Amino acid sequence: MTFKNIEKGNKKYYEEIMYISSNYYIFKKNPKTRVHSLNKVFLLYIILFLILFFSSLWIPQIIILSGVTFILSVIYIYLFVETNYKLREYRKHNDSTIKIDKTGIENIEENQVSSKLFWDAIEYIIINKYSICCLPKNFAHFAIFIEISAKDKVYEALKKYDKLNLLIDNSNKYK
Repeated sequence: MTFKNIEKGNKKYYEEIMYISSNYYIFKKNPKTRVHSLNKVFLLYIILFLILFFSSLWIPQIIILSGVTFILSVIYIYLFVETNYKLREYRKHNDSTIKIDKTGIENIEENQVSSKLFWDAIEYIIINKYSICCLPKNFAHFAIFIEISAKDKVYEALKKYDKLNLLIDNSNKYK
């Protein structure tokens, strides 16, 4: 089964896959974890560290804490800026083609390297709010992300190849 992965310009889709990619081990341990926006998480940390920084400036006994919180604030500001830059760049990518067959799932991008996950290398296929994530068992393979509009086609293919045991549906957590 082959279908088009129409993700070009979809900000919510790319925010979701960036969060999953940066929190790979969390999803390996608990695949039912809810996905958040990476930008919102960084903003929350920035605000918390800045509040802690300014409140610790007034207490001389913990002046070292204010230095540490300031450094952490700068680090999270950098991560926030970098995440926004990457998000803008990802949104420029062209749509890809997803091929699901008896050997596994393949992501084919025009004029770029394609990636394939064989069935025995897939640990989970997680359905989230905006994406479907094919999570590999280890870092030797790339995760494959599919736009949520293809949910029915993915489900049909998993049923056809008897791989429904890999499927974890988290879409009901976002209602």
